[in-house]
Amino acid sequence: MQINAIALILVCLVSVFQTSSPLKPGQTLVEVWCGGDDNLTQGVCHAVYNECAASPDFVMSSDETPGTLIVRIPTNVDWKEERGRTRVFYKVEFKSTNGKKLGTKKGSCWETEPGTCAAQIMKQAKIVARKLNTNH
Repeated sequence: MQINAIALILVCLVSVFQTSSPLKPGQTLVEVWCGGDDNLTQGVCHAVYNECAASPDFVMSSDETPGTLIVRIPTNVDWKEERGRTRVFYKVEFKSTNGKKLGTKKGSCWETEPGTCAAQIMKQAKIVARKLNTNH
């Protein structure tokens, strides 16, 4: 119980330090929002969050600061069995904190490889972030 409380405090501190530090040139604040609650959707969402957090192009945020890119998976992902494997189909929306739609992307990956979906989403997020930064 005590370890969980310490872990929660560390997560909060990391979040505070990430969003309070100044952005470097070329970096964009980003938030990942997930509308779906099933395991497949959550797997893709966690992979996208982890990719964003590890990327030098993005700084995680959680307070809808102006200029933040919102990466949103609005609904549960779809899936289909193919040759004994599960293929996941996602749709992601990109928008600014003022509600301006910046694009959408659809794609797929295997259930066991959500990082592939995340890499596809991140590739598009970097393109969208450039548009967001030039419109500032």
